[in-house]
Amino acid sequence: MNVETLQLLSEVSILLVVLYLALFKSYFQEKGKNIATKEDVREITSLMESVKAQLQYSLQAKLSLRADEHQARIDYFSKYSVWLAAISNCSTVGISKENSSQLAEIRSRLDMLHQDFDLAAGKMELFVENADVQSQHGPLVIETLKFQSHAISFTFATEKIHSKVAHISKTQPFDEQLKQLNILLEEERDVYKKFKDEQLKMYTTLIPSVQKQRNAISKHMKALTG
Repeated sequence: MNVETLQLLSEVSILLVVLYLALFKSYFQEKGKNIATKEDVREITSLMESVKAQLQYSLQAKLSLRADEHQARIDYFSKYSVWLAAISNCSTVGISKENSSQLAEIRSRLDMLHQDFDLAAGKMELFVENADVQSQHGPLVIETLKFQSHAISFTFATEKIHSKVAHISKTQPFDEQLKQLNILLEEERDVYKKFKDEQLKMYTTLIPSVQKQRNAISKHMKALTG
């Protein structure tokens, strides 16, 4: 049980005691009695149970809100981590002109993971009011979208090469095919190498933004849990 929960419970307990004493005092002053009858006790008990129920409902609502806030932060960074990993692991190894449709699947998956993250980010904005977290979100998304755009461009470049391979296979004589296919194979290797080299540079640029946002969220969570 964290500090915030204990504080809420403490506030409820104090409020119950204050209300209980206040009700007793006002009730008996109004009645002009010093000793409570059984009927008096039942009436006061009923009033106290009603107040207690309302306070319990309020407490549960606050605890539920805190739980939703906590989950929103976890979902935000979990969704982001999955999205970033998919971009970082983007590869065309095992993909040729025979299964070139997998390149479109890669693009579709990256877009889907981006959308999942956007939904998680929108949810977190509803629950988390923290300037550091909010200020880090924009730069993080911008750099990650650049990273994704680079990966998507790579899949299109590879797809274009595969299209050329398919065209040559259908239209050129066999002897001519070997020569041109070797040229395209070398071109594909060059495209892949350039992609990986640039990917490493972009990842190095992105990581500080990732770390800043992770630290901001972690700091916020620790502050809430004491």
